[in-house]
Amino acid sequence: MGRVTTYGDVSFGHGSKAAFAFGKNKSHTVVNPEDTSGRQIAFWGTDNQYPQKFMKALNLNGAGGAAARVLKSTHYGQGIKLYKEEVTEDGKEDKKMVSVKSYPAIEEFNTRMKMGRFWTEIIADLETFYIAFPEFILSKDYSKIVSVRRQPAAKCRFETINEKSGLIENIYFSHDWKSHVDTDSEYISKIPAIDSYWHADQIKEYCKKKKIHKFMLPIFYPLMTETYYPEVDWHAVYHNGWMEVANSIPEYKKNLFENQLNLKYMVYISEEYFLRMYQNEWADYTPEKKKEIRDQLTSAIDDHLSGSKNAGKSIQSVVYKDINGDWVKGIEVVAIDDVLKDGSYLPEASAANSEIMFAMGVDPSLLGAGIPGGKMNTGSGSDKREAFSILTSLFKTKRQISLEPWQLLRDYNGWPKDLKADFANTELTTLDANPTGTQTKF
Repeated sequence: MGRVTTYGDVSFGHGSKAAFAFGKNKSHTVVNPEDTSGRQIAFWGTDNQYPQKFMKALNLNGAGGAAARVLKSTHYGQGIKLYKEEVTEDGKEDKKMVSVKSYPAIEEFNTRMKMGRFWTEIIADLETFYIAFPEFILSKDYSKIVSVRRQPAAKCRFETINEKSGLIENIYFSHDWKSHVDTDSEYISKIPAIDSYWHADQIKEYCKKKKIHKFMLPIFYPLMTETYYPEVDWHAVYHNGWMEVANSIPEYKKNLFENQLNLKYMVYISEEYFLRMYQNEWADYTPEKKKEIRDQLTSAIDDHLSGSKNAGKSIQSVVYKDINGDWVKGIEVVAIDDVLKDGSYLPEASAANSEIMFAMGVDPSLLGAGIPGGKMNTGSGSDKREAFSILTSLFKTKRQISLEPWQLLRDYNGWPKDLKADFANTELTTLDANPTGTQTKF
């Protein structure tokens, strides 16, 4: 319980949760990849906890979580489809979709490795942190990739660059970076890292030479000035405070509801009322008797004003002149204004959520927030179709990165080189064009 200050018969509480809902002194981690300070592990954030802290904030934010879901779903589309490029009679390139069942080795690999799950997990990391860590396992003779799985990006850390080779040679994996940072810890795994620019033949020769049967091939969206971990552009809303604003307002509202005095009326009872009501007897009453009379009157008024059955009732009270000749109300009932009825801070919450969605590149209409000034502020069907079409068109460059594991699998395992893969788009249409309202395209 917080500190309490008492003034006579009135006490004031201090330190309620609501008072601290805004302006928390949060120290956001800032990636400083150049300062490794002799460590073997390149910290992700100043305390190596950036992914964990960011996800904690994102998980509290409904707008950010929903927008992230849209990005991940749009990236995946209808999933990976195989195709071959053909040239039509008029000289145009055309993608001809082919069934994976035509390639038993690929179908068996996809089934055994649950590749649908693999791609959704890789995409989740790419859309959240702009980096992913697929892990590959080779056969004993190094001739095939026999297994691939995603290791969560938030649990992976780069080894610092080897100054002699200029390469990041290893990646460390741990479920708990908060408790363990010693590379010799049994809770940290060390996995060789492969340069993502190497082609399959280079990787095969390198693994044979180094006797590597398991490695990671990090994939990431283009780095700008970073050395180790991408600085995600839309994470700006986490660093500049918009996400904190959006997350603080529900906490503030919750604590306000929990800590507010839930009073509807203030009742004033003049001492003149009792003097006129009981006349000379009032002076002879003991303090206990006076308190009993006051309590009875208070209970009667409270019963009269409380409950739905008493709605609309009135209270009659005599007006007196006091000894100074001033008119005094015997009993006065004043309604207390509801401080929550005006929706305080909701505009700020709406602005913060819009800033988050704009930073993530998700049109608010896709989440029902709509375009300011639009019909009912939710956007029409055509608004949503156009917004989704624009969003889908922006994923071409992202998918080139997320498809790198597929290209390595194809080339390393000797699958047909003319066989390509891509994520099929979901294209929204009108019902008159297609009864389902959607169609699939590359």
